[in-house]
Amino acid sequence: MKDNKGNSDLVDNETLMLEPVFTDKVKTRIVTTHGTYYSEESVLKLLEDACNRFASTLEGRLKAIKKLMNYSVKTPLLIEPNLFGAFPTMSYRHVDCVWIFNHPFDVEEVSKGKSIVHFSNGISVPVNASKHVILKQHQRLHTSLNIYGIQHRNE
Repeated sequence: MKDNKGNSDLVDNETLMLEPVFTDKVKTRIVTTHGTYYSEESVLKLLEDACNRFASTLEGRLKAIKKLMNYSVKTPLLIEPNLFGAFPTMSYRHVDCVWIFNHPFDVEEVSKGKSIVHFSNGISVPVNASKHVILKQHQRLHTSLNIYGIQHRNE
C-alpha cells in the first residue's frame, strides 16, 4: 500500500476503481493494476483533475454523456473519451459512491445490495451495489465508449 497525497496522475487507464475512505486525512483509495494507493484528495477532486488533464471538467464530461446517451442518473464518465472511463455505483454525489473503471471483472452478489467485484489481477473489492446495478453500469460505460468512438471515427 502506497501513500500519495493527492496524485490525480494515478487516475488513468490503469485505474481499476476509486473508493471513498473516511479515516484521518485519507479520503480516497485508488486501486490500480499496479497497486493500491491512498490520497488526501476526494474521489470527485481526483476525477475532476483527471478530466482537466484532457481539457475538460467532470461536470462537462457528465453533461456530454447525458446528452449523447440520454442517461439521466448514474451517468458514466469518459475521462479520456477514446481510451478510458468509469461508472458510478450510485449517484456520484453520494458519499459512498465507488467509481469502477473499464477493466474486466466478475461480480459476486453476497447479499441484497452488496457485491464483491473481482478484477482479473486478483484484487477483490466489496461494493454497496447489487450485481444487477454493477453489470448495468458496466454496460452503459462500454456503450458510451463505443458510441463516442464510432461518432468520432466517422467525422
